[in-house]
Amino acid sequence: MRVKIESTGGFAGRTTVVALYDTADLPAGRAGRVREAVDALAAAAARGDEGEIGADLPAYRITVEERSQGRDRGEVRVYELRGDPTAGGSSVLGVLLQGASG
Repeated sequence: MRVKIESTGGFAGRTTVVALYDTADLPAGRAGRVREAVDALAAAAARGDEGEIGADLPAYRITVEERSQGRDRGEVRVYELRGDPTAGGSSVLGVLLQGASG
C-alpha cells in the first residue's frame, strides 16, 4: 500500500508532501499499524465523521493506493483530515506520519 500525506491550505494555499512511503518497504509491525490507521480513516469516513473543526487547524490530504497483484495501479482512496499531529503519536494522523520514519 502506498501512502502519501500532504499538508494543505494555510494562508498561502500551498500543498506540501510531508510523507510518502510504501508499506511493503516497512517492517511488518509498522506496516500493520499503518494499515490499522488507514482502516480507522475509512471507518470514520463511512460514519460521516468530519473530525476536528476549526479554520486554524492544520489540514492534511491522505492518499492511499492499494496495489493489486499483476497491476501497476490499484484502488486509490483520498481522505481529508484536520488536526494537530503533535496531539499524540497514537492518533491516526500521528501513526501515518510516523509510518515513514518511526
